[in-house]
Amino acid sequence: MMKTVGISLSVLFCAVLLREKNRTFAVVLSILGSVLLMTGAVVELGGIVSRVRELSGASPVSLSYIKLMLKALGITLMTQFVADICRDNGENALAGVTETVAKIAVITMLLPLFETIIGIVGGLVK
Repeated sequence: MMKTVGISLSVLFCAVLLREKNRTFAVVLSILGSVLLMTGAVVELGGIVSRVRELSGASPVSLSYIKLMLKALGITLMTQFVADICRDNGENALAGVTETVAKIAVITMLLPLFETIIGIVGGLVK
């Protein structure tokens, strides 16, 4: 975590100083710093995915549902990353649309899970 904070503060400091001289370079530096941080997060995410797979072996929950949930998590994380970059560059409308499209994609992807849950609840009510 300290590495993340160090990288974030370093990139922020450099970008703020460069913004007055060369705004384009400051934006590129900010995006590159964000990509560097996301790369580190993806490495950590690999460990989480392998642990979830281990847990799913001991669980009656279908592995396909766990994969769906992990994909939804990945979509939301990447969307937040892109939307934040859009907002940093003054593109609030584009950030909002990106988030809306991602929400629709996640809901569409999780429809089979919702159908299963509704079926289970419907079976319990009868």
